[in-house]
Amino acid sequence: MLGQASEKNAFLSELSAAELGALRSHLAPPELRVGQCLHYLGDPVEEVVFPNSGLIATTMPLRDNPGAAAALVGRDGIVGAFPALATAPAASDAVVLIGGQASRLSAVAFRYVLDQNPSIRRRVARYAYAMVVQSQQTALCHAAHPVESRICRWLLAIQGRCVGDRVPLTQSTLAQMLGVRRTTVTLVAGRLEAAGVLKCHRGYMQIVNQAELERRSCECHALLNGYVDKLLALAGETPTVGEVPVRATAPERPGRRAI
Repeated sequence: MLGQASEKNAFLSELSAAELGALRSHLAPPELRVGQCLHYLGDPVEEVVFPNSGLIATTMPLRDNPGAAAALVGRDGIVGAFPALATAPAASDAVVLIGGQASRLSAVAFRYVLDQNPSIRRRVARYAYAMVVQSQQTALCHAAHPVESRICRWLLAIQGRCVGDRVPLTQSTLAQMLGVRRTTVTLVAGRLEAAGVLKCHRGYMQIVNQAELERRSCECHALLNGYVDKLLALAGETPTVGEVPVRATAPERPGRRAI
């Protein structure tokens, strides 16, 4: 899911010619501008966005501050698919952190295309679920891991959605994503710079030692990527007509009783 980024949306690039043709006539090419909010918490989702570049964060705003990031979407995903498909209000803000290009279509057209194309609906369902999994892992990460590990994890996640070794975010924006003070990010970034992990510049951070950044990150980065890669690998599978899914028996883990 988070391999080297390019200038093409991963979901759209995986569609067959026929599937892409069903969407193409509805797509428009908007520009993603830094600070732009694609939808707000509680509002109807009018459009579904497929980023080709750039970065969007789904954030949970609080009364007195913008809140922290729950999930990130770059060219690896879709913004607004779940609420648009369910005709439900947005469960978060969706804010552009890094500008870029995208393809979009109206929520009405999105539902129409998915109703006519079950294969696309299956793919969308898995991408939407990947967002749920990412949000769950982020909630655990915020609660269980120290701030340095979390910063390393976010830097890896952002870099995986960008091109090259530069993370084009300010320390203030990174602090907002993490829900911590800017001075905390500055202190941690200084330690990482002193250790030769990254270099801090005005407006961006450059990753110098990828392996060490991964070592200092919490396990959430590897766990999430591994699960989502397996999930999306199933996106193109087409069930046989009349096929009955068989539930696999999971091995019982030590210290845990099977339900």
